[in-house]
Amino acid sequence: MALEIRHILVPTDFSDTADHALRYALELAGALGADVQLLHAWQLSAYASPNSELAVGMERDLRRDLDALAQRYVASGVVIHPQLRLGPPTGELLDAATELDCGVIVMGTSGRTGFEHFILGSVAEQVVRHARCPVLTIRHPEGT
Repeated sequence: MALEIRHILVPTDFSDTADHALRYALELAGALGADVQLLHAWQLSAYASPNSELAVGMERDLRRDLDALAQRYVASGVVIHPQLRLGPPTGELLDAATELDCGVIVMGTSGRTGFEHFILGSVAEQVVRHARCPVLTIRHPEGT
């Protein structure tokens, strides 16, 4: 059985940890001849509607930031497809992995433990538990 990975999903929250995972994914994509689906999922406040001025402005700013992030790595030679989705990050990430036929998800993890992990939860943990494809979690070398 030959392992063929054509699409690598990389979620980002624009943090240093997510950026480190993106760089790792770009190296992997280059070696495999795959593209990168760069995804940012965001949620609206319960008090804002999707068509409100606030939501439209947030979406515009997030799209700009996501496109700029993809542009920063154009020299890698890997094709990067920015994906912006509105909804709970874990669900959007899992849906995107299936819809985009991703062979692997490469994502950063903060390494939270104890009470902080209990209160904040972990998108990475939920993705590892529920993804239909392999998930490679990358911890920032400085542990941030």
